[in-house]
Amino acid sequence: MKVKILLLSSLFALAGCDKLGQKAMDAIPNPSPAQEQVAVDAYNDLRDKNFDEFLTYLEPELQAEFNKDTKTLRKFSYVLPKSELKHKKIVSKKIEKSTDKPSLYTVTYEYSYDKNLVQYDVSFDKPNGSTKIRKLNVAVFGESTN
Repeated sequence: MKVKILLLSSLFALAGCDKLGQKAMDAIPNPSPAQEQVAVDAYNDLRDKNFDEFLTYLEPELQAEFNKDTKTLRKFSYVLPKSELKHKKIVSKKIEKSTDKPSLYTVTYEYSYDKNLVQYDVSFDKPNGSTKIRKLNVAVFGESTN
């Protein structure tokens, strides 16, 4: 009986945490339509190996980083699934403010495919701010995309 009560209380606690997490995420604004479009276009150009076009979406510092290390650019491109996208949604938003660095507004997208899940983190200066990407990261889960 004690085990059942402990399990039930744990489930209620987890459900409460999930609601608090959703409220916190809802308090942060969504990206502007222009930022959303840049994130999508950059992802598609990266996937399709349109590197020259992809680089135009990045802030000059990040552009220079990728120009120096084209291997990373090709690696990101290589692992992205080429199959049909089933679903895309925002799973996380956060704002980092620091006195020694510029602010960073990061949106994490989840791209669902038949056999893969892609986590795509794209950062701008602030919500409804610049459309230049400051930072990005791509992680692919599931079967190999070879």
